Formats: sequence, structure tokens, C-alpha cells
Amino acid sequence: MQLTKAFEQSVCVMAMLTTQTKDIPLGSYSIHKHLGASATYIQKIVRKLVVSNLVLSVSGQRGGFMLARPAEEISYLDVVEAIEGPVDTFPNTSLIGKVLGNVTDDDKINKAEVGLHRAFKEADEKWRASLASVTIQDLVNESLDGQIFKTTNWNEYAPKNELLVKRLLKGGDKS
Repeated sequence: MQLTKAFEQSVCVMAMLTTQTKDIPLGSYSIHKHLGASATYIQKIVRKLVVSNLVLSVSGQRGGFMLARPAEEISYLDVVEAIEGPVDTFPNTSLIGKVLGNVTDDDKINKAEVGLHRAFKEADEKWRASLASVTIQDLVNESLDGQIFKTTNWNEYAPKNELLVKRLLKGGDKS
């Protein structure tokens, strides 16, 4: 099983929201610019985070997105399930019974199916527990590696050439 690219992008969005200046919503334009993904794709990802109550949507001219609760309360599991859906890696379709039904009795087939399903359910539970034990705040703390945590307004941060374009459009300083 492999998570989609959307999961990693969602974790990045959550990290941006964690480090975003308090009480200033992060605009979707800023998210899409920093992640280098299409605006519509980012909107779909953020929408899933909003529907899962991990992110709040703030309307208005200076609207955008904010964390719905503190980053130390949002686990990797929360993000996985918001983006990928519930963790259930084995869809038991009773195929074993269909295939082996002619060569063995139903009790043995049932035991085999139950055992197979149990193995994957236990693996899913361990994976869920592992993901639930790590938070978005842990990710931010690890990336800072002991440095003092400072928030930033991602809406204002842009590569130098992008800042120049903004200045030119506003008729400001052209240097």
C-alpha cells in the first residue's frame, strides 16, 4: 500500500497552517504557490481537510484557512483518514472460499478467511496506533531541530522575483 501524493501535500498544508501567524488565515493562493501544485488540486485537498474538521475555512476578502484545533492534537492518522479514507487494507471478498470451495470443507475455508482478515486487521490497528502517536506539531518541531518556533505569514512570503512583480503592479519601489 502506498499513500497518494495528496497525503504529503496535506501534511505540508498542515505544517504551513501550524506556522502561520495567529489570527491571519492562510490564503489558498499562497498554499498553491508554495507547494507548486495547481490551485484546483490544492482546493480539493484543503476541502477534504475542512470536511474532516482539521481545518477551518474563513470567508471574506482576507479569508483563507486556519487549523481547527491545535497542531499537537492533530495526528498523522487524522490527516491520512481525511485524505485517503479509513485505514482498511484488506477488503475481504470471500475469494478464498470461491477458489478453494471445491477442494476443502467450509469450516476450513472459514478459518482461513478469518485468519487472513485478522492478520490484516491487526496490522491496520498497529499502523493506526503508530500514525496516531505522531502529530503535526511533532513534524514542525523536528523540522526546526530545536530552534525557537517563530510563526510566519505565508501570505506575505514569496520568492524575490514574485515580490518584485507585486511591487511593479502596485507602482511601488522597482529596485
